[in-house]
Amino acid sequence: MNLLDTPHARAREALASGAPVWLPINPIEYHGPHLSLRNDALLCAGLTRDLHRRISARWPTWPLLEACDLEIGVQPVPGPGSRAVTYQAAKRAIVLACGALAELGARRVVLATFHGSPLHGLAIEAGVRYLRARGVQAVAPFNLLLHRLLRTDSSCFSDAYQWVEDPSERRAMVAAFPYDFHAGFLETSFALHYAPQSVDPRYRDLPDCPVVTRDPVLKAASATAARLGRIWLSRELDIAACGTGWYALRPFPGYTGKPRLASAQSGALLARKFVDLIADDVADALDGRPPPFRPLAWWLPVLSLGGRWGGARAPMRAVRRGFPQAPRPPA
Repeated sequence: MNLLDTPHARAREALASGAPVWLPINPIEYHGPHLSLRNDALLCAGLTRDLHRRISARWPTWPLLEACDLEIGVQPVPGPGSRAVTYQAAKRAIVLACGALAELGARRVVLATFHGSPLHGLAIEAGVRYLRARGVQAVAPFNLLLHRLLRTDSSCFSDAYQWVEDPSERRAMVAAFPYDFHAGFLETSFALHYAPQSVDPRYRDLPDCPVVTRDPVLKAASATAARLGRIWLSRELDIAACGTGWYALRPFPGYTGKPRLASAQSGALLARKFVDLIADDVADALDGRPPPFRPLAWWLPVLSLGGRWGGARAPMRAVRRGFPQAPRPPA
């Protein structure tokens, strides 16, 4: 049931049940030549359905109430069709939407996304804090998921790679799990599971993403954090070093890893595992007991002066140079 397409009186009656409103917040974003620009929204919708089914075991009378997708995203991967929104603008839009839902009578809100940019997650977390300050139970499942994945050994997901025939290739892909963060094997498998009609079958012919050289500054920072015993910060910085190195690839592929080996079977298994990781935490947060955790890269807004400096904005300018310029319209 889309809450915002429902007559006002019925929408307020639905909210009176205490059921959460699922507010999707996803960018229009380039996902390589084989996935759609709305890929994050499609996968977010699938994950929303799975999570709602799981928490319905605790609240079986709750209907699935959805709000319209906010088509905004901080730091989308650059490419033809991507729409970039600044961190500050995204935060304002998210807080405004959350305030409107609270005014409508929402007592619980789930801020859902499938876009993993750190500043995007922090803009969403601002909406979570806004709602909780007003007595509305709120949670951002994807922020919880990224937090859990950072602390989970990638070997736990090895069975999702069982359809990769070459054993050495399979082992290498499991080890590279944390670095396959955009439109690669993982995300293409999710798309084949949740939205197969949106995947171009020519994904099987894509060359593998070239080897990425980590950004030397972030690589050194990661090593320093590890020496100081800041293991989780070290892992965050290591992933950031890989991501920054990936943006530097020319020509820029727009995807990571090996999308040609993706499968719907892998996507279904990964979806189940991801839901297993966070379902209890999401339910507890909606019950007024949010798990204590810091979102990934919580320090980034300070370091980037609120998303106005450095790596928070640079990729959109720099990587576009790796794409052909669009033809000018006729005079």
